Amino acid sequence: MTHGSSNTQSSHDLGLPARPVTWTSVQWLCLVCGGAEEIAPEEEAPTPPICPACHQLAVAEAVSTLRAVRR
Repeated sequence: MTHGSSNTQSSHDLGLPARPVTWTSVQWLCLVCGGAEEIAPEEEAPTPPICPACHQLAVAEAVSTLRAVRR
């Protein structure tokens, strides 16, 4: 079924009460490891979306490389 198909019905047509959706958390995916991270709806995912563990690993590797270059 494609978006806008005539086979779809709105909740109003189905006789369901209209209720607002309240999100308790939002998920985003890390670009490095593909892991899902949850944040509060009012928060924003980091840009670029990289989880804290992958960020720490990247910083540790960069520091290690800089130390090796200085020697």
